Amino acid sequence: DDTDIIEIMLHGDDYDYVKSQRKKPAANIARIRQVVANLSSRGNLLPIAAHQQIETNLNEMNYILGMCERLRGSPIPPVYTSHSSRLLAFYLFFLPIALHGAKLNTMVNILVTSTVGYAMLGLDEISHLLEQPFSLMPIHQLSKNMMLDVADSFVCQPPILGTKTELLTEEF
Repeated sequence: DDTDIIEIMLHGDDYDYVKSQRKKPAANIARIRQVVANLSSRGNLLPIAAHQQIETNLNEMNYILGMCERLRGSPIPPVYTSHSSRLLAFYLFFLPIALHGAKLNTMVNILVTSTVGYAMLGLDEISHLLEQPFSLMPIHQLSKNMMLDVADSFVCQPPILGTKTELLTEEF
């Protein structure tokens, strides 16, 4: 939870606005974009080159935010886990043969093969559970979240900036 960071970094209307939003990073980007546009429209407070560079950086931040959300919401491809299961079966089939070739005692061979097999098959089962994206995160929910993000960008506008003297006298 990032509430303590937001509380330290933001004050007043900015804090209330960001705290009320579902996606706080997107709300921060929108607020920064509003402040930059306000400063740019007031004449010499922000040079055009600086405004363009800040907008480029904000666009990049917005793109990275979207990529992070896609990564977090993307399931593991089923081909990956089926391939790893076949490789695991191949490995576990040939493990006792390799241990026998190393001239290990039969009991040690059985113990090592059983222990490795138990651990590896347990990890394989976990990968199969994680492979089922629809039980963990339905696509419908992902689509719904994307629609809400678009709606938020149109409906949830940052609070109006203060007067010029308030902006210039505010301590950072």
